[in-house]
Amino acid sequence: MVEINLGNAVPIFAHDVAMSTVTKTKKTKKGNVKKEAYTELVFIDAVRKAAIARIVLPMSVLEELPNMIGENIRKIKEDLRNKEVPKSLKEEQEKTEVKTTSGSYVG
Repeated sequence: MVEINLGNAVPIFAHDVAMSTVTKTKKTKKGNVKKEAYTELVFIDAVRKAAIARIVLPMSVLEELPNMIGENIRKIKEDLRNKEVPKSLKEEQEKTEVKTTSGSYVG
């Protein structure tokens, strides 16, 4: 697994997301049809009324997203239901967990 340094990524809050899919079709020299699809996610800041990020995902990453999101939602709900406060909590505490897909950009 690749180590990810989140310190280099500035967090931006998105209020909404839009999704579209682009399918490209090419004809090979042999006359065969080759297709590939990418899904584009556009994250929107409603306060600024502007798109703040445009992310294009290949099919390999897109296929893994539902499982990652579902697992993340399950963990969040479990954590929020747990009313136990850690002993080391002196002020507001932030916890970050990173999950990555196994897909990689080839193109």
